[in-house]
Amino acid sequence: MTIVKINLHKLVAERNLESPGGQININNNVSIKNIEDLSFDIEGKKGLKFTFSFNCNYEPEYGKIEVEGQILYVDTAAKIKGVKEGWESEKKIPMDIMEQIVNAALHKGNIQAIKISEEVNLPSPLPLPKVKTGPALGAVPLAGKSGGKKAG
Repeated sequence: MTIVKINLHKLVAERNLESPGGQININNNVSIKNIEDLSFDIEGKKGLKFTFSFNCNYEPEYGKIEVEGQILYVDTAAKIKGVKEGWESEKKIPMDIMEQIVNAALHKGNIQAIKISEEVNLPSPLPLPKVKTGPALGAVPLAGKSGGKKAG
């Protein structure tokens, strides 16, 4: 049904000052570590706390960023019960809920990783937009300066 809040409890950034220069590969990963009941009092609704981990590794051995937190999720009591049972028996989450949770974790993790990467002089984990000057690709030069039709 809905994500009501995202709480962070761990932000770690490390840069290896001894690492060799050269090409850097950045690998991002998000995983669900645990699911717990969320206690609150709304009739017919129940909640879960999804504990997630977002990791950004800079290879070879250049640095890393770790973000951990909890996503608070609310749905019907029946749906929550099914999610909890699936997690406890097979460590599986229904795809419709998994999509929401993983997208929320990626969003929060990437924003935090971009912010913290600058503080320790690591490259941004996501390519940032850049402005390029010069003629636009596929641009057609204007025939005249007036922009109007020729008389005649």
